[in-house]
This record gives sequence, C-alpha cells and structure tokens, in this order.
Amino acid sequence: MTAVAKQSSRGRYRLRRARSSLAMGLCVVATLIGLTCLAFVLGTLAYKGVTGLSLQVFTQMTPPPGQDGGLLNAIAGSLLMTVIAVAIGTPVGILAGTYMAEYGRYSMLATTIRFINDILLSAPSIVVGLFIYTVVVAPQGHFSGWAGAMALAVIVMPVVIRTTEDMLRLVPDSLREAGASIGLPRS
Repeated sequence: MTAVAKQSSRGRYRLRRARSSLAMGLCVVATLIGLTCLAFVLGTLAYKGVTGLSLQVFTQMTPPPGQDGGLLNAIAGSLLMTVIAVAIGTPVGILAGTYMAEYGRYSMLATTIRFINDILLSAPSIVVGLFIYTVVVAPQGHFSGWAGAMALAVIVMPVVIRTTEDMLRLVPDSLREAGASIGLPRS
C-alpha cells in the first residue's frame, strides 16, 4: 500500500469516526430530551393522582357529573367482564389447542385453525372491538357488558390456543408411544 493510499484511508476513517461521534451525541441528546419529558409527565401524573386517591374512590359508586364519588362500579364491571371472558375463552382455547396438538396435527382443519389463530394473534384489539360492535352491539341497539366480555374472549382465545398447542407439543413422541404401549388411552 502506498503512502498516499494509507493517508487517504486514515482520513476516511477519521471522517467516519467524526460522523459516528456526532450521530451518537445527537442520539444521547434526543434520549435525554425524551426521558426528561417522560419524567415530567410521570411526575405530574403521580402528584395529581396520589392526591386524588382515597378509600372513597374504591368504595363508592360513580356519581352524576359534578359530585364526589368513586369507581366501584367500574372496577366491579371490569373484573366481572374479565371473569366472563376467561370463562368463555379458556375452555374453547384449550379444546382447540388440544385438538390441533393431539388429534388433527396435520389435518386441513387444524392447518386452517392455526392460520386463523395466527391472524387473530396479530389483530389489534380495536379491530376486535369493531367486529364485536358490528356483530353484537349494532343489532341490539345498545352497549352491554356482555359485548365487552365477548370482545375480551375473542382476544383471549388465540393466546390460549397457541399456548395449549405449544405446551402439548413439548411432550416427546417417545413418551406418547410409551404411554400407549402400557395401555393408556390417547386422551
């Protein structure tokens, strides 16, 4: 390598280093600005939120506008909708996941369910909410907790299906065959 080529190579290296240092400095400044804004928002939220907390918030019903009250009905409603959604979504998910892992591993139905499940896993919750609104709320003409529970159940099912199928597939085939050899039923 000639001296001129070495000098040119060193110059390019220094230029790349300078650009890298400048970009790193700008990234650090942007991070500090973002963290400062986040700290300000969280500090304001904590300051104003802690002053609004009391036992009354958790033990009284939501009042009409302009009056003091609590969030008891909202908390109880959320818990009730969650319990209903899990009660609907979990058994269906476990049954579908068990079918796909144990009985219909390579069947067309299992492949179709797996494909639809993958789509539902990546569906945003707002899309699920709009679907349930169109199918349940709009025909009824009013909102209901049941519609919210159904939307949550639709969100829960793909997760339970995937988890059940993956956990059952972790059982080695040799262990399944060993169980069958001693007379255990497939179920």
